[in-house]
Amino acid sequence: MEQALNHPNWSMGAKITVDSATMMNKGLEIIEARWLFDMPVEKIDVVVHRESVIHSMIEYTDNSVIAQLGVPDMKIPIQYALTYPQRVPCDVEQLNLTKLSSLTFFEPDSETFKCMRACRKAMALGGTAPVLANGANEAAVKLFLEKKISFTDIGDLVWNSMTAIPVKEIKELSDILEADKAARQFVTDSI
Repeated sequence: MEQALNHPNWSMGAKITVDSATMMNKGLEIIEARWLFDMPVEKIDVVVHRESVIHSMIEYTDNSVIAQLGVPDMKIPIQYALTYPQRVPCDVEQLNLTKLSSLTFFEPDSETFKCMRACRKAMALGGTAPVLANGANEAAVKLFLEKKISFTDIGDLVWNSMTAIPVKEIKELSDILEADKAARQFVTDSI
């Protein structure tokens, strides 16, 4: 558990740190990007960037890429989301590019990081599948933090929730709430 809670660049709290370690955070960001930017999931890529300096990148039709860089602190991206389109001063350290030795990027291993893969599958399935993935993750991380399951159980439970629980069309709020409850119950019943 100590390894999962020892993020090298961020102090985010236990739940979000575990989501980062399982890459569920990236899976949820895929879902968010799909809906926020009306972007097909197959056009959304995830790269592992250990320095945590690049917060987002957008590739244009001419294949150029624009990135948002800053110190490893989410204050600026969150502030910009709240103040868009204005840019206002923020009390974070200024990024000094001359002090960066390198920026590295890796493709994530989707076999190892089942939570991220589950989110892609959830988007392909549609309906309540993303709700199932999120609810199962919430319950599984809670159990992990309570030392009732292993770290690798989290991804298995999230993945299996979408196989074990029928995916339904969302017609009203109750469909979402029922799917979330079913996913959480599935996780609890699985241990």
